[in-house]
Amino acid sequence: MTWANLCVWFVISTVFAAQTTDAMAAVPEWTSPCQYRVLVTVNPRGISRSMSPATVDIDPQAILNSLGANGSFDPDTVEVIAYDSAGKPKIIDPSRTGYEKYLLPSRVERYYPISKITLHFVIPNQTYTTYAVYFDTVESGLGKPQRYTGLVGDGDFFREGYKRREINASHFDHFVDFDGDGDLDLFKGGVEPWVYCYENVGGNHYVDRGRLTSGGQLFTLPKSADNRSWVTVAFHDWDGDGDMDFFPSFSDGPDVGKIIFYRNTTVPGGPLTFTRVGPLTTVTGTPIPGGPSAGGWFPSITFVGDWDGDGHDGDIIVGSNNKCWLYRSLGRDSNGDPRLADCVAIQAGGTDIVLSTPRFDVADIDNDGDLDLFAGSQPGPVYWFRNIGTRTQPVFAPGVVVAYQTPYYISDAHSGVKVADWDGDGLLDIVVGRFWERTPASEATLPRYYGGLHKNVGTRSEPVFERRDEYNGSPYTERFQICDAVRQNGVRMVDWNNDGKPDLIAGDTDGFVWYFKNTTNRLFPVFETGQKIYAGNQPICLMASGGHARPDTVDWNNDGKKDLIVADGNGWITLFLNTGTDTSPSFAPGTRLSAGGSPIDSPGSRSSVLVCDWNNDGKKDVVQADDDTSSGGYYWYKNIGTDSAPVLATRATITFGGQTVTYTRPNLGSFVDWDGDGKKDFIGCNFENNVRFYKNIGSGATNQAPTFAANADGTIILKDYCLQMISGADVKDWNGDGDLDILTGQGHGGSGLRFFERDYIEDVLNNTLPLCTVTSVERARSISEVKNLHDAVPVVVPGVLVSACYDAFFYVESVDRVSAIRIAQDNHGRKVGERVDVRGIMRTSASGERYIQADSVILNST
Repeated sequence: MTWANLCVWFVISTVFAAQTTDAMAAVPEWTSPCQYRVLVTVNPRGISRSMSPATVDIDPQAILNSLGANGSFDPDTVEVIAYDSAGKPKIIDPSRTGYEKYLLPSRVERYYPISKITLHFVIPNQTYTTYAVYFDTVESGLGKPQRYTGLVGDGDFFREGYKRREINASHFDHFVDFDGDGDLDLFKGGVEPWVYCYENVGGNHYVDRGRLTSGGQLFTLPKSADNRSWVTVAFHDWDGDGDMDFFPSFSDGPDVGKIIFYRNTTVPGGPLTFTRVGPLTTVTGTPIPGGPSAGGWFPSITFVGDWDGDGHDGDIIVGSNNKCWLYRSLGRDSNGDPRLADCVAIQAGGTDIVLSTPRFDVADIDNDGDLDLFAGSQPGPVYWFRNIGTRTQPVFAPGVVVAYQTPYYISDAHSGVKVADWDGDGLLDIVVGRFWERTPASEATLPRYYGGLHKNVGTRSEPVFERRDEYNGSPYTERFQICDAVRQNGVRMVDWNNDGKPDLIAGDTDGFVWYFKNTTNRLFPVFETGQKIYAGNQPICLMASGGHARPDTVDWNNDGKKDLIVADGNGWITLFLNTGTDTSPSFAPGTRLSAGGSPIDSPGSRSSVLVCDWNNDGKKDVVQADDDTSSGGYYWYKNIGTDSAPVLATRATITFGGQTVTYTRPNLGSFVDWDGDGKKDFIGCNFENNVRFYKNIGSGATNQAPTFAANADGTIILKDYCLQMISGADVKDWNGDGDLDILTGQGHGGSGLRFFERDYIEDVLNNTLPLCTVTSVERARSISEVKNLHDAVPVVVPGVLVSACYDAFFYVESVDRVSAIRIAQDNHGRKVGERVDVRGIMRTSASGERYIQADSVILNST
C-alpha cells in the first residue's frame, strides 16, 4: 500500500525561526513517502547560483522524539526537494521515475554518538529558496541504502556502486569494544584532526557512524597551523571506572611525538565527554615516549594488561623510535590510573626488536599460556613474535611474517594488526590492514584487496593463517564505496567510452593507471569498480621509472582515437598510443616522449603532465611539473612539428613575471579560461595542499604563449580544511551547469577522488556560502490517527482524491478508497478526481463526525 493511500499529515506548529519574505511563499506540496519533514529556507545572499552546495544542521532523532514517534532515525530515508514560489517541486533528474525525479543531490554527515547530522545538499539556482528535508524511521522500512544520493560538490567523493568492501585497522586505527556489546568497533585516525567511527552491528559488518564527538560537539583534536594532526588512535578503560578513555598520539601540532590522556568524564544521561589530562608520563616524569623511546614517526600505544604476571594490570607497550618498549605498571594512583615505570626495550632472538614505525598487539595465539607479540610496520609486513619463555618471564623468538609478505614499491603501508576470534570458531585469527592499500607488482592483475581477516585454519596451538574476503568473514562495510586510486593520486575527467557520460582516469603512486566507468549521469554518478588500464597484455605500470603515474588523455596523432600520456616519478613522460577504437581504447606498449632530440627527463621527480596548446598556434604542446623548484618546477615543451605528428623542442621553464615557483612539489593542473576573460589561464598545485590560479595577462593572440604577473605563488583558489587532502587538479564542467569545476585526488590523507563545484569554490573564497534556516517541522499520520486527535489540532492531508463535492464542503479519500474524511470549506471550487493537499484544523460536528475545517486546499502535482 502506498504512502498516499492511508496517510494524512499532522502539522507540528513549532517554529524554529522567523520566516523571511521569500519563505512566506506557498506551502510546498508533500512530495515524499516519508512521514516527517523539515522545512528549510535558503538565503542565496544575492548571488547568481547554479548547483551550489549548501548545508544545514538538524537533529532528526530529537524531532522524532518530540513528535512522539516510536523508532530510530534512518539516514537512508533522507530526501531533499526544492520548491518554487508556488510550492511546486523542481525536477532535477528527468531520467528518474516517480517522485524521485525531484530529489536533489544530498549527503548526510553523521557524528558519533550524537544524533545531530549535517545535511549537505544542492541549490539548483538562486530562485529556489524553499526546501523540504524528508526523513523517517528505520522501522518504517522506507530506507533505500542502495539508492545513491548524488554528488554535492563540496569535496565529496566519487563513488562506485553499492557493495561490500573489506575494512581494516591500519597503524593509525583501533579495534575496540567501545559500546560494550561484545564485538569490536573501529576508530580510524590519520592526517586530519578527527576520529572516524564505525560500529560493528554484527557479523563483522561495520557501519559508518561519523566523526567522534565530545560534549555533544565535534571533537577536533590538537593540530598544526595547517590543521593537521597525524593522529594514531587508542581507547582503553585506564582508570577502571567502566568506560573508555582516549589516548591519541600525534605526529604534528602542539603534541607532536606525545601520547595524550583524555579521561572519559561522561555523566549519566549526558553526552560522551572526554577531558584532557595531559601527556602520559612515567613515575619519574619522563614523557611517553621519551628518553630512549623518543623519536621516529607516529608513536603508538598498546594496552597489554598484566604483561608479565606480576599482579599489576596497567602495563603498556609503545611503538616508537622504531622499537618496542615496555612500560610496567607499579600499581595505581589515587585516581585509579596506573603508575608507570620507565621503559625497557623488548627483545626477540636476543636483540632489541627493530621495526620501522611499528604498532603492536598481544594475545596467546598458540594456547600455551603466555602472551605472544604481533606487530605491524611502515613497510607493510606483519610479524608474529612467538613467546618461547613463560607467562612471567616472556622470551621472544625472531619475528615471522604472517601477512603482507610481498614488498611494496613504496614502503608506506603503515600496517596494523588485531588478534581476536573474528569468526567465533574458538580459534584466534588476525585482521590486518594498511593505511594505503597498495598493489605489489606481482599482484598487478589480481583484484584489489583492502586488508581484512587472515583466518586461523590451523589449530589452537599451531595457527595457520589464510586470507578471507568481505564475503567470507572479513570485517566489511556495505555502501557506495569510494573510487579508490591509492594515495597521492591524480585524476582526469574524460568520456572514455563515448557514451555521453563523463568517466574518470586516475594514476596512483605505484605507477598504475585506473579507469572508473560512469554508469549513470553527472548529478548522480555511480562508477563501476576501478579497472587498471592495460597496454598489450599487462597493466600499465611505471613502477620501474619511479611510480607516481600522472595521466592525461589526448588524441596525440589526430587519428580520431584518444591516447594516453603518463608522467612518472623519474620525471619521464610515456606515450601509449590507442590501437583500438575511440569508444573501446586499447593501447600499445608505451614509448618515452622526447624533446630536443632526447628522452624527456625533467630535473626533479614526481612529475605530472598536461597536453594543451600552450602558445595558441593550433598545435598541441606538453606542460610538465616536478618537485625541483630550484630548476623551475613548471616547464613546457613547444611543438615544432605538426599537430598530428608532434615534435617537441627542448624544455623551457614557465615563469611568472620572471619568477619561478618556490612552493613544495608543484604539480598539474589545467590550462583553461578560469576567469572568463577569453584567455586561458594556468591552474597549478602546491603538493597536496592547495590549487592555485595564475591569470593570463598576455594578449591571447595567435602564436603567443601566456604571460603571467610577477607572482610565482599565484592565487590560492582551493584548499581543504587540512593539508594533504587534495592532489592535482583537473578543471572541467563536471555537472554540466556551464561553469568550471575542479576534480582532484587525495594526497597522504586518503585515496579517494573528489569533486568541488565552482559555486562552492567561489563561496569559500568570498565567504558567501548560502545561509540555511530551519523554519518548521511536520509529521504524517494515518486517517484513523487524525480522527483520534483533539479538536483544534492543525493537520495537513496531502495527495488525496476529491470524491464528492457540495456547496460548503467536499470529501476526500485515499486512492484505495479505504479511508475518507469531510473537508469543510466555503466556495472551494473543487472537482471530483482532483488530487489535493488539504490543510486545516480538526473539528467535531454536533453529530460526532470528525472533519477538517480547511485553511487551504491546493492541487498536488506529484
